Amino acid sequence: MKTKEEFLQKREIWLNEVADQCHEYALEIDKDFYVFQSSSKLFRPDILLIGINPGDSGTYKDALKNIKQNKNEDRRNADNLDYPKNLLVESGGDWDKMDSVRKKIKTIFHSENLFKYLENSVMMNMIYFNTKSSSDIKNLGDEIINYCTSKTVQFVEIIEPRNIVFFTSDSRFLKKCGITDIKKVGDFTKIGKWKGREVIAIPHFSARGYSAYDIKNKIGSELEKFLK
Repeated sequence: MKTKEEFLQKREIWLNEVADQCHEYALEIDKDFYVFQSSSKLFRPDILLIGINPGDSGTYKDALKNIKQNKNEDRRNADNLDYPKNLLVESGGDWDKMDSVRKKIKTIFHSENLFKYLENSVMMNMIYFNTKSSSDIKNLGDEIINYCTSKTVQFVEIIEPRNIVFFTSDSRFLKKCGITDIKKVGDFTKIGKWKGREVIAIPHFSARGYSAYDIKNKIGSELEKFLK
């Protein structure tokens, strides 16, 4: 069993590996990359939330200009793959553009108990490079897809979350991470097995067909039944 110090050391190595390799890929395909939507320093969080992709179209060339201007650095480094705060529950100030995300996700984590889980959570993407929709991921190519999914699996082993929740209703992406025995267990929820542990999948909070307030509330109430 890892200590907090061992976790932080492994996390730092992982962040540097991802930043180095993704920088090389980004130069080739000119797509910016994002890994986390929260801080990644929380060891054994109540939930590791995993989205499929950053739904954006920003280029790496534009990102490099911003990084040079704002940080006087020449590339996206390990120290800017995540955020200093959990932006799912608190504002990050002038640079924070996640108000709409917070509103949507809070309608899922709507009860006091669910919100406590959210406060002790980490959120990351499974595929790190910008694609407008999940259907465009295939255009990144197998090498990049396989690299991102393998590093996501590796990070799960490093961070040791109590619960793993995927924001997707598409079983293909779950299988890409090596998840097996996927089955539907409610109106909105699927569960599967990953290396002997249970993972949960629910529709993404921005997905079409699931945008109504009452539907998001129902997704959260259903999710709550499966959280440890």
